[in-house]
Amino acid sequence: MKYRVSLLPEKNRKRIIGKKKAEKGRSVVNVVILVLLAIVLITLICKVIADSQLAKVQAQNTEYEQRVSALQKYRDINNDLQTKLTLIENIQIDEPSLCNFIASLSNVERAGVSITNIEMLDWKTSRVCNLTGTADSREAFTVYLDELEKIDGVSSAVCTSYIVEVVEENPIATFAITITCDGGAAPITTAAPGTTAAAAGTTSAEETVIVE
Repeated sequence: MKYRVSLLPEKNRKRIIGKKKAEKGRSVVNVVILVLLAIVLITLICKVIADSQLAKVQAQNTEYEQRVSALQKYRDINNDLQTKLTLIENIQIDEPSLCNFIASLSNVERAGVSITNIEMLDWKTSRVCNLTGTADSREAFTVYLDELEKIDGVSSAVCTSYIVEVVEENPIATFAITITCDGGAAPITTAAPGTTAAAAGTTSAEETVIVE
């Protein structure tokens, strides 16, 4: 067995041992400081990266908010437009339009029949047209009335009066017809039981003969 024997004085020996211990302690402290510095440096780097990412996200969020605000304006405009379109659709009245009806009325064959007046009061609401004219014979008038009922969009064509005047042995017939078309805002009323025969239809319209 070997023993190490120091020939230094006790005081010097203790000082050397203390110095070695101090150096070891400083080494440990230096290592701890380096570790702490590394941790702080890593933390700072992570904070810088996080701040950069946060700034980027905040910038994107601001851009998205601006886009959403712009889209909200367009959405409000679209909603207002849809509301107006709905209002227009609600106030529109079913066809036939007036010009289409007049064109169809003009194309009806009326051999032996002459129209003297066409009256369309409140067409948009009631869709009622009143015709007055003359006819050479009852047969020609009946044919014309049947043709009126065939017009697309016409729901009824009713003879309201048919008067024959004999002047110098020449019969002259004047008539009045009420044409009702589909559509309109006002409800279409039908003749109630007990009303005049003139409103009931062609077959029940009275024929008056006046001789001069």
